[in-house]
Amino acid sequence: MTMTLGYITPHYVETQLEHSKVTCYLSKKTTLRDEVIIRNLSFSMRNFFSQITEDLKELTVPVRKWQAVELAAQLSSHLRIDRLLKSIQEGLCDLLDAEAASILLYNEKKGVLEFMVTVGKVSGKIERIPVPMESIAGTIFQEEKTMIFNDLSKAKHFKGVDKASGFITRNILGSPIWRESEKIGVIEVLNKKDGGFTESDAEVLDLFAKLIGFKLANVKNYENASRRLKSVILSIATAIDKRDQYTHQHSNNVTNYALNIGQKLDLTEEKLEELEISSLLHDVGKIGIEDAILLKAGKLTNEEFRKIQEHPKIGAEIMKKVHFITQSIIAGILQHHEKLDGSGYPQNLKNGEIDLFGRIIAVADVFDALTTSRPYKDPWPVEKALELLEKDADAKFDKRCVEALKEYLNEKRAVS
Repeated sequence: MTMTLGYITPHYVETQLEHSKVTCYLSKKTTLRDEVIIRNLSFSMRNFFSQITEDLKELTVPVRKWQAVELAAQLSSHLRIDRLLKSIQEGLCDLLDAEAASILLYNEKKGVLEFMVTVGKVSGKIERIPVPMESIAGTIFQEEKTMIFNDLSKAKHFKGVDKASGFITRNILGSPIWRESEKIGVIEVLNKKDGGFTESDAEVLDLFAKLIGFKLANVKNYENASRRLKSVILSIATAIDKRDQYTHQHSNNVTNYALNIGQKLDLTEEKLEELEISSLLHDVGKIGIEDAILLKAGKLTNEEFRKIQEHPKIGAEIMKKVHFITQSIIAGILQHHEKLDGSGYPQNLKNGEIDLFGRIIAVADVFDALTTSRPYKDPWPVEKALELLEKDADAKFDKRCVEALKEYLNEKRAVS
């Protein structure tokens, strides 16, 4: 260690200590007395800075622990799983001082590992590249343990990823991911910025691999239960839609548009689940409308239209009795015919009074009604339907929801 004190001048005293050197510059020529004082001070200064360095090293341990705890706490959030894992990997890169990270899942049919989430310079460039089992990631998966590869010249490094991304991999730390008793993939962090990965780094990654596996297991169990629940809800919605041959796909269509609007508005995974249920059941109240009115081909009388306008209220009353139905789900069912200017029904609510779910489903409902065949009209072209919604945005419809629907439809058109 070398310590330099003062501005550089021709006059200085240099003290050689064990494993270090202290140089002190003075503004004038030094005397013997100056040299004695400075040399004694050099010993004290060296000891002082050595102690500070050790204290800082000790301090980084609890800081790193707190950083790890805060990062682990994110796994209890309701972010969509892909966003959550991306955030966790970004935190791991910061925690382990690495340049990039990725989670790969095993594709049993193809016998390869496939990228699920990536962060760092490689992100967005490598997701479609299958990683063979004859690779470092494959080795970690097959060996079933956390492994450090600081010298890639002695490892089976798969260079296809580096070639595709322009990224140069120097070292890799990886750990297998288990979902309960099932081995499902690998998490890797790449390129330690200062030297190589350590055993301490390996312990941290091993812990997070277990936490991620636990989270994925919970997600899978939740998705299975959610899938069963939604299949029942879909059966109810389909039964209602089938009362009218012209609207038998309406609930599905509205749900698709609503979910894509919700995604564009950055709703959480939990809120998207609620929005899906609310959209599927938005017309459940029509079960209380008699066929003579619901299926009437001609124009409805004022009295008949008033009865039709009761279906959101009927639906909300029915669903209030179901214990897992949230207030947001009920709001979407009750308010999907409300308009920002107060001209909607059944409560004539205005802008600030209408729940977000009501505003989202309102846009999705009108768009599907306009673009599908009905007894009284031919389907409108997508552009004409969007034009009407944009014209009434901020007057009748939430402008953000209209723009989100338009963005989704433009992306869909670009892909097809």
